[in-house]
Amino acid sequence: MTLVRANDLDFDVLDVGAGDPAFVFIHGLACDASAWQPQVDDLLRDHRCVAISLRGRGQTQAAGPFDVEQQAADVAAVLDALGIASAVVVGHSLGGLVALLLNEQRPGLVRAILIVDSPVGPRGFDGSALAGRIQEAGAAAPLEPLVESFWTEATSPDIQERVRTMMLGCPPDVTAGMLSTPVPPHRLADLVTLADKKPFMAIWAARPLGDPVWLRDRAMFIRQEPVAGAGHFVQLEKPAVTNALLRAFLDDIKRDPRPQA
Repeated sequence: MTLVRANDLDFDVLDVGAGDPAFVFIHGLACDASAWQPQVDDLLRDHRCVAISLRGRGQTQAAGPFDVEQQAADVAAVLDALGIASAVVVGHSLGGLVALLLNEQRPGLVRAILIVDSPVGPRGFDGSALAGRIQEAGAAAPLEPLVESFWTEATSPDIQERVRTMMLGCPPDVTAGMLSTPVPPHRLADLVTLADKKPFMAIWAARPLGDPVWLRDRAMFIRQEPVAGAGHFVQLEKPAVTNALLRAFLDDIKRDPRPQA
C-alpha cells in the first residue's frame, strides 16, 4: 500500500501491475481495499490495478464528510494524482453507487463500469435510518443484522469472520457517514441510464441485494451475471468466477461498437 495525496488527505492505495485498461476497485460499506485482493492478485499480471481505501478505512485519514458523493469525488482526485486518465471502474455493494456517481461527476475517467451486488432498484438507496441508529448507539451494533444477512449456506466461516472484523471494526461515524446521503429512485435511474452509454456489467449474489429485473428494464445494453451459491461478498467467496467474469468483461469493452470518449 502507498499513500496518495488527494483532496487534502492521504489515501491508502494499492497500485500494482501495468497494462491497459487500468482497473480501479471501490469497496463497499465499512470495508477497505483488501476486499478486492483476489481480483488484484489475478489481474495485475496484465493490467494496472488500483484499489482505494476510502475515507476512514485502511490507513486513509478519517476526515469527513464520508458520504457517497464525497467518495466519488475522492476517487476522481486519487486517479488524477496517479495520472490515470481512463479506467474500468469496479464497485462492490455501496461502492457500485460510488462508481455510478463517479461516472456522472467525471465521465471521462470512466471507460466502463462493473458493479457487484450493489443496492440498485426501484426504491433507490436510503441508508439514513440505519445511519441514525449507528450514530445514536455510537457503535457498530446496529450494523450486525445487515452483516449477518450477507451469507449463504456455502459461505465459509473464515470469510464470515473476515468480513465481520472488517465491517464491525469500522468507526461508527465513518459507517454512518457512508450511509447518510440517500440516492432517490429517479436519480438512481438517471445514473443507470448514463452508465448504460458505456460498457456496463452487473454481477449478482445468489440472493441479490439489488433488483436485476429493474436494472434490465432501465439499461438496454447491460450484461448481468448471477453467481450461484455466492453470498454478498461474491468477489471473496467466488474469486475464480469473479476474476473470469472481469476478464470476460474486457472482451465486451473491446467489442463495444460505440465510440469511447
